[in-house]
Amino acid sequence: MTTLRVPGNRTRRAAVTAAAFSCLALVPPLGSIGAQDATGARLALIRAEDARGAGPSGIGPITDALRDPALRETAIRALGRLERPDLVTQLVPYLGQPASRAAAAEAVAQSLRGIVGNPLRGAPERALVDSVFALLRDAARAERDAAVLGAIARSIGRLPYDEPRQARAAEAALVTLTPPAADSARLLPAVEGVAHGLYTLARARRTLGAPSTAATTWLQGVAVSGRERAGAGPARRLAWLALAAAGSIDPRAVTRTLAEDRDPQVRRLALAALPNVQDSALWRAQLARAARDPEMMVRLEWVRVYRQALAATDCAPLLAALGDRSPHVRLAAIDALGGPCPDRDPVVAALTREIEAGAAGVSARARDSVSWHGRAHALAALARIDAAAARPLLRRDTRHPVWQVRMYVARGAAAIRDTALLSSLAYDEVGNVREAAIDGLSGMVGHVADLVYARALQSPDYHVVLAAARALRGAPVKDSILPRVVDALERLSRERRQTSRDPRLELLARVREMGDRSLLPRLQPLLADVDERVAAEASRAMNALAGDSRYEPAVPFAPAPLPAISLKPVVVRVTMAASSGGGTFELVLDPVTAPVTVARVVALIGERYYDGLTFHRVVPNFVLQGGSPGMNEDVGDGPFMRDELGLAHHARGTLGISTRGRDTGDAQWFINLVDNYRLDHEYTVFATVRSGLDVVDGVLEGDVMERVRIVADQVPERD
Repeated sequence: MTTLRVPGNRTRRAAVTAAAFSCLALVPPLGSIGAQDATGARLALIRAEDARGAGPSGIGPITDALRDPALRETAIRALGRLERPDLVTQLVPYLGQPASRAAAAEAVAQSLRGIVGNPLRGAPERALVDSVFALLRDAARAERDAAVLGAIARSIGRLPYDEPRQARAAEAALVTLTPPAADSARLLPAVEGVAHGLYTLARARRTLGAPSTAATTWLQGVAVSGRERAGAGPARRLAWLALAAAGSIDPRAVTRTLAEDRDPQVRRLALAALPNVQDSALWRAQLARAARDPEMMVRLEWVRVYRQALAATDCAPLLAALGDRSPHVRLAAIDALGGPCPDRDPVVAALTREIEAGAAGVSARARDSVSWHGRAHALAALARIDAAAARPLLRRDTRHPVWQVRMYVARGAAAIRDTALLSSLAYDEVGNVREAAIDGLSGMVGHVADLVYARALQSPDYHVVLAAARALRGAPVKDSILPRVVDALERLSRERRQTSRDPRLELLARVREMGDRSLLPRLQPLLADVDERVAAEASRAMNALAGDSRYEPAVPFAPAPLPAISLKPVVVRVTMAASSGGGTFELVLDPVTAPVTVARVVALIGERYYDGLTFHRVVPNFVLQGGSPGMNEDVGDGPFMRDELGLAHHARGTLGISTRGRDTGDAQWFINLVDNYRLDHEYTVFATVRSGLDVVDGVLEGDVMERVRIVADQVPERD
C-alpha cells in the first residue's frame, strides 16, 4: 500500500491506497453537469484559473468542471497550475481515469511546485513528495499506453526531491519502465519521457548527487540507438542533455554521433558535451569535423566549444570562421576572438577590419548578411583584448545613429574602464544605452557616480530606473538621494502598471535602507497597490520603518477583465521588414491549452501592437525574443499574464511567453531555436511555427516585424 501524506496548515494528512486508487471515491459522477451550458462552464473555469483561485468563486468552477467529461482535462490542468500541494488529493484519482491520466500526472507534479522555496519545508512536505512518487511509480508500472507512460515518467523526474535517496529511487523506477533501445516506434514516447525524467534529475545533481550507474547506462544506450528510426530524435537529444549534465560522456559515442547521426540537434549536443572528455587529441579531431558540418547550429556550437577548449592555443580556425556563410556563425566567431589568443596581432587586425567595414549609419541588410552587427560585436570584442586599439574607435561611435551600436560601445567602455565614456552614455537618448552605461559605471566606480544614478531615476524607462536603483544600494550619502528614490517610486506607482514591479520593488528596498518613519504617509497608498507583490513589500518596509507590525496590505486589486476567449484554431503570419532581410513565417496558435494567452495575443495583433516591434534578444542555439515596445526584456504590455503550463515541450519552433518569474508575462514571446527541454513546465507554450522556420533561423538582433496578422481565412480580424 502507498500512503499519500498531504501537509496542510496544521500538517493535515489524508491516506490514499495507490494500488486500488481508493481516491476514486472522490471523483464526481460522470455527466452530472448534464444540461449546464458548456461554454459558460468553460469560461467560469478559465476565469477561476486566471484569478489563481482567489476570485469570488474560489476554485469552485474548476472543481465543478471535473464532473464534465468535456472539461475534465482542462480542469485537471487548471488545478495543477495553481501549484497548491493541498489540492493533490483532488488530482490523484484521475491517474486511473481514461483520457485524463497524462494530464493528471503532469498536474500532480505541477501542484507540488508550491513546495519549492518554502522556508518551512520539512518532514511533512518530504513525506508528501515520497507518497506522490510512489503513486506515480505504481501508475507507471500499470500503464500500457506509451504516451501516458512518458508523461508519468516526466512527472516522476521533476518532483521536488531534496534528498539523494529520493533521486536514486526515482532513477531506479524510471530505468525499469522501458528498454533504452525501443523495439518499435510505438514505445518512443515512453523512452522520451523516461529520458526527460532522468535529464531533470541529472540537472539537480549538485544537490541530489551524481546519477546512478544504471541511469547513465540507460541514457548511453538511448544516445546512440534509433538513429535510423523516425521520431527517435527527441529521446536521443534528451539523453545527450542528461549525460552532459551528469558529466558522463563516452568518447566513442561522441565520435560515432558526430560522424553518423543525421539529426543536427543530436550532433550539436554531442559536440557540446565534448569538454566533459579530458582528451585534447579527441577535441581537435572532432572539432575539425564539426567546423565543416553542413548545419549552422552545429558550426555555431563548434565556435563556442572551440573557444572554450582550444582558442588559448590557436585562434586561426576562429579567424577562418569570419568567412562562414552564416551571419550567426560569423558573429559568434567575432565574439570568440575577444577571448585569449596566443597571437594577438592578427586578431586585432581582423577585428579592426570588421569595425571599419561595418555600417557607419543606418543601413538595411540582405538575407544572410549583417548591417551594424559586425561593427558592434567587433568593438566589444576588441575592447576585451586591446584597450589602446579600442578606445578611439569606441569614442568615435558614441554618436553612431544605430542605438544598438552605442549599447555595444557602452559594454566596450566598461571593458576598458573608460569612466568618461560611460558617464557620457549614461545620458543617451535611448534607455537601453543608458542602462548599459549605468551597469558599467556601477561595476567600476560604485557610489562615486551616485548623482548619475539618482538622475536616472527620473527616466520613464523601467529598466533604467531598475539599473539606477540597484546601483544606489548601500549609498553612503542619503540626504540627496532619498527624495529622488521616493519621487520615482510614487511616479511609477501612479501609472498602476504591474509591469513596473521590478523597479518598484528595488526602489522600496532603497526606501527601507535609507528612510525613516516620516515616509509612512507617502508609502501608505502602496498597501492597496495594483500589484500584490508591491503591496506586500510596502507592508514589510513600513513595518520596518515604524518598528511594529500594524501595516498590512489591503485586499488584492481586482484582476483585469479577460479578453474574448475562443477555442478556434488561429493562424498568424509574421512579415519581416525588408530592411531586416525580409521573408515571412506562419504560426499556429493553440487556444485549447493556452486560451487566455492566445486571446491576449490575438487581441494585441488586432490592435496592431506588434507591428514595427523588434526581436531585441537573439541567442543562437537558444531563443529569439521580441514584442517589446522598449526593445528590451523589461518593457511590455500590462497587466501581467498568467502562466498556462502543461504537457507541451519547448521544442524547436514552438513559441513561449517571456516572464520574469511566475505569472509575469507581458505579451513578449520567444521562439525556441532548438529543443529547450529545461524550459518545460516553467514557461507557457502557446504556438508553433508551421512554415518559414528558415526565416526564423535567419533573424538577427534588432530585426523588425513589419506586420503581424491573423490569416483571414482562419479567424476574421478587425480593420
